[in-house]
Amino acid sequence: MPPFVLVDGSYFLFRAFHAIPPLTTSTGLHTNAVRGAISAIQKLIRRTQPTHMAVIFDTPEPTFRHQLSPIYKGDRPSMPNELAEQIPYLHALIRALGLPLHMLPGAEADDIIGTLAKRAVSEGHHVLISTGDKDMAQLVTEHIKLEDSFKERSLDVDGVFEKFGVWPHQIVDYLTLMGDASDGIMGVAGVGAKTAAKLLNEYQTLDNILANAANIKGKVGKTLQESVESIKIDHQLASIVCDLELNLDWHELKLSHPNTDELRRLYTELEFRNQLQSLDHPNNPDNPSYKQSQPKVAPTATTTPSLKTEDLAHSSSSDDQLGQAHYHTVLTDAAWQQLWQRFQTAERFAIDTETTSLDYRAAEMVGFSVAFDAQDAYYVPFTHDYEGAPQQLNREQILAQLKPILENPAVEKIGHHLKYDAHIFANHGIHLRGWFFDTMLASYVLNASATRHGMDDVARLYLSHLTTTFEQIAGKGAKQKTFNQIELETAAHYAAEDAHVTYRLYEVLSEKLAPFPALVNILHNIEMPVAEVLTEMEENGIQLDPEFLKQLSDEFSQAMHKLEQQAETLAGESFNIASPKQVGEILFDKLGVKGGKKTATGQYSTSESILEKIEHPIAEVILEHRGLAKLKSTYTDRLVEQANPATMRVHTSYHQAVTATGRLSSSDPNLQNIPVRGEIGRQIRQAFVAPEGRVLLAADYSQIELRLMAHFSQDEALLHAFHHGQDVHRRTASEVLGIPLDQITSDQRRQAKAVNFGLLYGMSEFGLIRQLGFTREESQNYIKQYFHRYPGVYEYMQSTRQIAAEQGFVETVLGRRLYTPDIHARNVMVRKAAERAAINAPLQGSAADIIKLAMIAVKKMLPAQHAKLLLQVHDELVLEVDQDYAAELAPQISEVMQSVMQLSVPLLVEVGQGHNWDQAH
Repeated sequence: MPPFVLVDGSYFLFRAFHAIPPLTTSTGLHTNAVRGAISAIQKLIRRTQPTHMAVIFDTPEPTFRHQLSPIYKGDRPSMPNELAEQIPYLHALIRALGLPLHMLPGAEADDIIGTLAKRAVSEGHHVLISTGDKDMAQLVTEHIKLEDSFKERSLDVDGVFEKFGVWPHQIVDYLTLMGDASDGIMGVAGVGAKTAAKLLNEYQTLDNILANAANIKGKVGKTLQESVESIKIDHQLASIVCDLELNLDWHELKLSHPNTDELRRLYTELEFRNQLQSLDHPNNPDNPSYKQSQPKVAPTATTTPSLKTEDLAHSSSSDDQLGQAHYHTVLTDAAWQQLWQRFQTAERFAIDTETTSLDYRAAEMVGFSVAFDAQDAYYVPFTHDYEGAPQQLNREQILAQLKPILENPAVEKIGHHLKYDAHIFANHGIHLRGWFFDTMLASYVLNASATRHGMDDVARLYLSHLTTTFEQIAGKGAKQKTFNQIELETAAHYAAEDAHVTYRLYEVLSEKLAPFPALVNILHNIEMPVAEVLTEMEENGIQLDPEFLKQLSDEFSQAMHKLEQQAETLAGESFNIASPKQVGEILFDKLGVKGGKKTATGQYSTSESILEKIEHPIAEVILEHRGLAKLKSTYTDRLVEQANPATMRVHTSYHQAVTATGRLSSSDPNLQNIPVRGEIGRQIRQAFVAPEGRVLLAADYSQIELRLMAHFSQDEALLHAFHHGQDVHRRTASEVLGIPLDQITSDQRRQAKAVNFGLLYGMSEFGLIRQLGFTREESQNYIKQYFHRYPGVYEYMQSTRQIAAEQGFVETVLGRRLYTPDIHARNVMVRKAAERAAINAPLQGSAADIIKLAMIAVKKMLPAQHAKLLLQVHDELVLEVDQDYAAELAPQISEVMQSVMQLSVPLLVEVGQGHNWDQAH
């Protein structure tokens, strides 16, 4: 008969935490204690095969022992955060595994274990207690054994004597005499383990020892006589309580079937890949349901395909959330003909390309995968060229056959980041049409802040599935293989999984979006069409003037050299202005500037925020030098390198699923970071030019976020200003200062403008002090008067804070949800930042929706032979237009952009034109 197993969960937790090196997930969650403790518990179960057991934990509440002694466990260090964050996961995993878990506030785990052990023995059971706590040795009898499962050492009655030199019934007296510093049990001064064992062997019990203390020679005997009261307290502290009132029946201690769905969710979040895979192998001893549920669960093995020269090589890849599927590798004409039949009758399918590079311009297509349903996925390889690679199908022939289907808008295409795949197909002369569902964009629309939106992250969150990552099959760093170099057995499974996961994500995310018509509308009528527009914009690129960039780079170099000379003059010695270390030493050691703070490396921090607070003139010189250096390295030196050498056009990449507000971002190059205003920003924009016979048009929404503030707030003064075409900043200055419009100075208008835009981003009175040079009183008065004159704005800000706090998100005009995860943060600074973000999010998010609608509308009305969209930056669209067509097209573009959405105030679009972007802007 198997033993009744009692596990000291608190011991397992601490033992694993200190025994296993730190481990973290990709999100930074520590997992070493959970991993080690669960592994040890599962090994214990496999070895002992119990039918009944319990895992017992301490609770943070004080016990009777803390009342007895103020120093009880007082010397123990506080629990590190890295361990504390793992406790809820360990508890959840134990419960999900079907293991009884018990805690009792006010009682220690030892007491619960002692009570359950004694009760089990009285009912005729043998007990095994798994712990490393020597206190538990007092519980050992002929029916109760101890075991340290980490060391695989067990203690029976004789084993206790061999280890401690006393019998189990003497352990409490033994601990009382020798003490235990970690528990705050003082013990008797001068009595260690050997002396305690010697005394107990001679006198048998602590009571007999105390009764004979006068006969015990030396200091020990005297101390015993003087310590009677403290010894009584220590004896109570060391005694395990075995008669707690526990409302537990025997059937509540029986192992139950694991909750596979919950295990899958937890293993996924903890990134326990092996455990996750074990869920699909009921015959695997690592599976929590092994033995108990083996007869009831059909095996669904996950294997890598065994590659053969057959028509189809199969592999089963399945789990409950992802769904059972068969993966096929298509290598022969016969196999392709079978797959081709499915293509010809399919209404929709998920498709994914495998390539040699993430840069679509340099990428070679190695193969593609496809899934028509959640049951099968196929990989069609073309160019795996490692030594010993099998014969593969001809890429050009297969793609030529597929071209009519891929270009058929009636056949619906599902993908994860379809824009990339569209680029790859375009490289082979295929214009992908029928974009139906992009699972990356669906995840982004559903909740932009819930996760990153790469396939691995989305599958983890919504399918509880850990995908095979590229690094797992290709390696890392300089030795990383490209996809064509990966053995086909491995590559085929990876590729087929991509298509299978994409199809399952389509099913799951469609269902999650369905209850929210506004989000469905945003996905299908904004984000998906915008992705198609962006594909074409990225292909178009924009032309550069390399000679101008070289000239500008030289000018920047000269300006930087002058700034270096100025800095050295101000410092009184030469130093490297580009070295943060040397800058810190000059500022805070040499010049004695106040406010210097050293980082963990021992260097002074010289970040932009610190330099901006320094009043010494050298700080301004350093900041200007840094700004020029960044623009030079990012743009004037780098743009030509990033351009296509044959066309001198640079092709930025747009990202739809990055920002929390719906705004687009761009990279390689990042055109969003070119300074919008100022001489330097204008100079860089002059490097973006139109080719011969064409001009650039720049169509810019004027003050769109202020107009949205008027729409959301319904403030009468703001509405009036926009409806009557007034200069809203001049109107603000007039309202706040009580001065007629025609008497407002340019400086007063500048101040009002700073306030108008500052409030959109939650600027505080301290922001006004810093930006406008106001005193604190002036700043407070200005803001107070502003809200007095614009009460609707104040109400909007207050109500938006409240909405964000109540529902955890705010919405754009079209109903895009913008989540505010930190709105209830305990840290005041974090919470206030979340409130400011919540106030601004509907404005930025609505502006993002409007510019996206404008992109779609403008693309539809553009005559392709005369004009094309090139860029979207902030609230601006940049187009390249035939020179003799620009005058006719400009007002049409303006009208279309102004009519994409009806607000409470009119939208205004200003269109300029010129040979370069600066002239057009």
